[in-house]
Amino acid sequence: MFDLLLKNGTIVTDTDTFRGDIAVRDGKIVAVGGQMEEESTRVIDLTGKHILPGVIDGHIHCMCPFMGCQGPNDFYKTSIAGAFGGVTMFIDFTNTEVGKSVYDATQEKLELMEMSAVDYALHAKVVEGNEQTMADLRKLVDMGIPTFKMFMTYRKDGIMCDDATMIKVFKVAKKIGALPMLHCESNALAEDAFDACEARGDLSWRAFAEAKPGLCEAEAFTRAYYYAKSVGCPIMAVHTTVKEALDVARKAHEEDFPLYVETCPHYLTLFKDRYDAEDGYLAICSPPLRTPKDAADVWDALKDGTISITGSDDCTYTREEKSRFLKKDGQGKWIQDFRAVVNGNSGIETRLPILLSEGVGKGHITLNQLVALTSTNIAKIYGCYPRKGCIQAGADADFAIVDLDKTWTLSKDTLHNNLDYCLFEGMEVKGMPVMTIAHGKVIVENGAFTGSRGEGKFVSRRLDPEILKRYSALAPGVRSR
Repeated sequence: MFDLLLKNGTIVTDTDTFRGDIAVRDGKIVAVGGQMEEESTRVIDLTGKHILPGVIDGHIHCMCPFMGCQGPNDFYKTSIAGAFGGVTMFIDFTNTEVGKSVYDATQEKLELMEMSAVDYALHAKVVEGNEQTMADLRKLVDMGIPTFKMFMTYRKDGIMCDDATMIKVFKVAKKIGALPMLHCESNALAEDAFDACEARGDLSWRAFAEAKPGLCEAEAFTRAYYYAKSVGCPIMAVHTTVKEALDVARKAHEEDFPLYVETCPHYLTLFKDRYDAEDGYLAICSPPLRTPKDAADVWDALKDGTISITGSDDCTYTREEKSRFLKKDGQGKWIQDFRAVVNGNSGIETRLPILLSEGVGKGHITLNQLVALTSTNIAKIYGCYPRKGCIQAGADADFAIVDLDKTWTLSKDTLHNNLDYCLFEGMEVKGMPVMTIAHGKVIVENGAFTGSRGEGKFVSRRLDPEILKRYSALAPGVRSR
């Protein structure tokens, strides 16, 4: 007897699309195939719907203090928002500070994450290259946390890794089977540009974008690649936005070097003219929003496989937090000073519907590529495949049930993230998740959340040695046609 039987749906993997049934028992997939008639506790007829592997968001920042702000959501609320976007697992980062053990920061963050309604994992954030940190990284790999993030900027905020630290981490990562992740922005170029903005008295929202141009990102991206290549260590470059960086990745892939690339939906659909509005500060994030031409280049890289995965980079702050350190002039308008605005925006709930509508719906990517970009490749690269990211016997019974014809107007009033604005306000998307299933339990159905606080479990990960050695090991998902 099955616990759950999904009938008559169109099953979508990173390589195939076919009609079939899926049987679930004890939170696991036990059979995938044609018509199944065995008795089941619950049967759901999914005629006309598509069954995707549960979405994995490998890049969020929740309960992450930054620039004096905390954000409005805890991990339970974030997991609810994610579930409405088809997310059945997410990966956050430790809140590591200078002088603080990365291992201790890990224990603290994992304790906060226990309230999640969906499964979760953790990346370690590295801010120092001392002996304690290097020893901690080895301990973290042993406990199933084999991915470490470093920032190449934010020196004044105390979280930037200098070049020597990056190389040291690369060397250790290569020895212990870990994957470094890089926020690629040149601190030297950004700080110099910020100083120039201050000198000429232009601290406008638009000046923020101009001060961190594509060159700022591409320089850091290129530097990280050459350091990694010199060590022979794989890397992941997150939230990539410009062709100059993508062309470096293409060169690496021609040599089969394991340089993995991530981007985010807001770089595909929002542009820097958003900074011209009085409330343009709400869209301040790093890297900044770019141009339609940049977005077209990123779509091309998604299509040709240069970009392996997408994340939301969900880093949610309220309108009050975004404006907390700003002042108003005599007419009640904001005195623009981009330095005083906390960086970040939301996205965990909107990522799948935007990629369905703007990506699949407009022919930029196929539905199979979407599965690779939102689930399968993430599971493979970050070390939880085939438990996650696929629809096959033995995998966790995590699914996003999608109606490709259903429309949805994105709005602060229709999202579930405790946020009092939406950067996508009024955007109509076609194609959306209508049901989310985690471990064989329906947690979103008929517009209601039916999951429970604390049902999510920590996912221990171990990286595939082949993924660490060569980029082509990611196939077929990397270049789904």
